[in-house]
Amino acid sequence: MGPMRLAPRYSVAAVSHVGRRQNNEDFHRVMRLEVPQGNLLLLAVADGMGGMEAGEWASKVAIEALSEAVRAYAEHLKGGRPAVGLSKVMEKAFTLAARRVEKEAERLGKKGMGTTLTAFLYADWLKEGVVGHIGDSRAYHLTPKGLKRLTEDHSWVAERLREGVLTRTEAEHHPYRNVLTRALGLPEARFDLKEVHLAPGEGVLLVTDGLYGLVPEEEWVLGKDLQAGLEGLLAEALRRGGDDNVTAVALRVE
Repeated sequence: MGPMRLAPRYSVAAVSHVGRRQNNEDFHRVMRLEVPQGNLLLLAVADGMGGMEAGEWASKVAIEALSEAVRAYAEHLKGGRPAVGLSKVMEKAFTLAARRVEKEAERLGKKGMGTTLTAFLYADWLKEGVVGHIGDSRAYHLTPKGLKRLTEDHSWVAERLREGVLTRTEAEHHPYRNVLTRALGLPEARFDLKEVHLAPGEGVLLVTDGLYGLVPEEEWVLGKDLQAGLEGLLAEALRRGGDDNVTAVALRVE
């Protein structure tokens, strides 16, 4: 036995529910890969669009591609090759996911098939992570002081909101509130990348619009037990109608 490395402790949690929909177009993943340096963690949520099978398929294809790219990086590290920045890894992963979704849409003849994708890749030995994002799912930085949003929605309504054309209340009830301006599967699939440092007690939360559309973030309370916290949010969203798929995944450094 070599010397024990004291890796930081962290907890992960995930919930997903179909809501009142016929099928779940949300797809999520929580994956931990051991590499010589420590643990690489991937969290991801995707909310598919394009109607019944297409949306369900798009979100799954995107997350599978993302996971594949992250696994390839883990293998690269296991092979003793030099580390590359997490942002580079995430950029490659999102590029692969976009290509896969476009290919599948062609193969299935499903025009309009697409998906949001919001992911967090975390290297526990660096206490660093990176968020990759496209669409209107969201990532939040969890701190002991509360939540800070890390992503901007790529939606028609969010753009009008940023321009000051719509008020928050108007945006929430606007008929176009579900129209995305960017998504995997749409042309111009530009995604955002953001580096995140996690101090002890901090974390990252990823959610689909089925949650924040019903339970505004001001009301979110996540206590010590992360899984119980997410289950509480899910229950509240369902109590308020749950008219969409609801998915949330989180990681917190203890």
